[in-house]
Amino acid sequence: MITSDRSFKKLAKTNQSIKMCSDLGQGSRCCAIYSFTGILFTLYVGVLLSKQPFLLSGIDNDDDAKSSAFGAMGMFILTFGLSIYGIYHDAQQKREEIDNPENYQLNSGNVPAYGSRFD
Repeated sequence: MITSDRSFKKLAKTNQSIKMCSDLGQGSRCCAIYSFTGILFTLYVGVLLSKQPFLLSGIDNDDDAKSSAFGAMGMFILTFGLSIYGIYHDAQQKREEIDNPENYQLNSGNVPAYGSRFD
């Protein structure tokens, strides 16, 4: 018990813990995964209500339940689209600019010829 208290105090003092969804990119990725899963689930429920509503017991109005399932799927699609835009926008914000793009090269100087297919 004493060691766990010490490790907790040490973690609290360092304050270097990574917070989940702490910026736009991480939050958008989390929402994209959640909304994609929601799209698949509501699509499954909507198709099940359309083709075989007798398999789901306790539903009074099949048409109302089907429209609710597809409406929820539409909201998940909207959330997924906004999440993709959030990922794109965060990537554009974090992109580093190259000082002189004309002279930018990944390698400079003499490059050894070994491993070349033109040997």
